[in-house]
Amino acid sequence: MVVDTLLDKIPAWLAEESGADTSVVLATQCTLVRNLADFPFPHRCSDEDRHAVETRVVATMDSLNLLSSGRYYSLQELSGKEQRFLAERRLITQDMIGAKGAHGVYVGEDQGLSLMVNSEDHLCIRAIRAGAQPQEAWAQVNLLDDTLAGTLDFAYDERLGFLSAALAHVGTGLKISAILHLPALSIGNRLGEAARMVSAQHMVLAGMKTSGPIRRLSAAESGGGRARAFSEYEDTSAQSLLTDVDGAIAAPLNESAGDLFFIVNQSTLGFSEEEIAFQARQACADVAELEKNAREELLRDIPRGIEDQAGRARGIAGGARLLSFPEALSLLSGIRFGCNMGIIRDVSILTLNELMLSAQGAHLELARGHDGDALTLSMERADLFRRAFSGA
Repeated sequence: MVVDTLLDKIPAWLAEESGADTSVVLATQCTLVRNLADFPFPHRCSDEDRHAVETRVVATMDSLNLLSSGRYYSLQELSGKEQRFLAERRLITQDMIGAKGAHGVYVGEDQGLSLMVNSEDHLCIRAIRAGAQPQEAWAQVNLLDDTLAGTLDFAYDERLGFLSAALAHVGTGLKISAILHLPALSIGNRLGEAARMVSAQHMVLAGMKTSGPIRRLSAAESGGGRARAFSEYEDTSAQSLLTDVDGAIAAPLNESAGDLFFIVNQSTLGFSEEEIAFQARQACADVAELEKNAREELLRDIPRGIEDQAGRARGIAGGARLLSFPEALSLLSGIRFGCNMGIIRDVSILTLNELMLSAQGAHLELARGHDGDALTLSMERADLFRRAFSGA
């Protein structure tokens, strides 16, 4: 089971401190899509075709000794909860959850590298690194791509480049994104400035959206009264931060969860892979500098307000009895802001990173060995935060 091999292992990209600008850039994600030349795109494949693609790709990975440094999971053999867990770990995209036919994912030992089979495209290679490391993530993906290309024949057009089921990915097939924490720019209403700065590098700045299935309690499950009392709470209790090929489920800038945002290249056509990686690094550096300057201005102009925000977040996190996932992200944002500003000194960034992962719905369910409705998950999430921030 996935829970036996991955649940208690923190992904390397969450624990690393080697990436640049880690106080602003949480992680860089590099995703590359490829298709086999002699099969239709996955959405046009028959069940036999999808099975043949999976068999060929897994056999290739085995022949290249990749399975000795990771494991391939057939998603048909996993429960929906385990599939959501993989999506919450950013190892598969949202569209793979519950998909039909043969499909799966190879996961490297440190969970920093994955290879999805039969998602929107036949292959989707993904590397995640801590901080701003677009060139390093691209080098890792490129090495695996070149290795596979020695055996597999990828669909390629001399004029257009690599072919994809989505027009936005035709060309290099490369998407490089970064997750950024921008509380000061949010407070100062300067996200538009950051977006214009990113656009100059042919990148896009977007908010990150919480997502995931929401199951309302029925009258029979709740005894009637509790469902009515918490119906509004459940309607707003999205449980996860899932991802698509771009790197996150996009939200408007003013609706981003937990002051988390992501940048991603607009197109994979017209620029080389090296140019895309350079543009991503420059965009990260520019926005990180803007955010750091904004933080210094806030600490100079309204120090008590910043201390109050961080202190309130820490206090609520240590005493909460009910906590939705969006609320948890908001508290983590305030505490992370306090840590980065030197206001909170007894909480590690690693702890905050681990909580961002473990507070998601499937993580909570797998850790406790049972399904949970929105109310139960909010209670267990609050318990998790109290243990982390108050020892209760």
